Amino acid sequence: MRVPIAIQIEPFDIETIQPQIDATRDMFLRYLENVPRQSTRSKHGLMGPVGKILREVRSGRRDPASLKGYALRVHEGLHVNPSLTAINTLGNGIDQLVSMLGHVPLADQDRVLDRIDYGLYYDLRRKAIESKEARRRMWIGFVRDRYRTEADLSASWNESISNFDELYLPRKNEGSKGKKASAKQQDIAEFWEAQGAAIIIALEEEE
Repeated sequence: MRVPIAIQIEPFDIETIQPQIDATRDMFLRYLENVPRQSTRSKHGLMGPVGKILREVRSGRRDPASLKGYALRVHEGLHVNPSLTAINTLGNGIDQLVSMLGHVPLADQDRVLDRIDYGLYYDLRRKAIESKEARRRMWIGFVRDRYRTEADLSASWNESISNFDELYLPRKNEGSKGKKASAKQQDIAEFWEAQGAAIIIALEEEE
C-alpha cells in the first residue's frame, strides 16, 4: 500500500520583495525622466518604451538582451536618441526586473508586474501634474508682474478676471504676435517665448 505524501506549499508573500519592486520602478522612472516622449495624454504615451517592455515580459519574454534590443528598436521607431546614461539606466532596470521575477512563482508574477506598471504610472502622472502646476504659477507671475491688479488685467484682456490665482495655463498655440492679435494672445506668445528651448511639449498636451 502506498503511503500518501503531503506537501505543504508556502504561500508567496509579495511584500517580501516590495523593496526590489520599488527599486525597479525607480530605475524605470529615472530613465523616463531623461528621454522625450511624444505624448503624455494617455497611459501608453506617458509610460513610453517601458510600457511596451512590461507587456513583453508579461507575455513571456525574459531574456534581458532581447528586451534591451527591443527597447532600442522602439526608440528608433520614434526617432528618439536617448543618452548613454538613460540607456544604461533602462538596462539596469530590465536586468533587475528579470532577476526578481526569477524568484517569484509563476502564478504571482502578474501581481508583481502590476505593482511596477501602475506604481510607475502614478509616479509619472503625479510628476506631470506637479510640473504643469509649476508652469501655471510662472504664468500667473508673468501676468501679475505685467498688470499688477485684476482690474488692469480685465481691462486689457476685455474679460472679467476676479483673481490672478484662477488663471489656467494657456497652450502655446493660443498665443499670437500677429497684427490682429489681442492683448491676451500677445501676452501668451511672449510668455512661451520667455520659456526658451526648455519648453516640454508634453506640458502643452496636458491642457
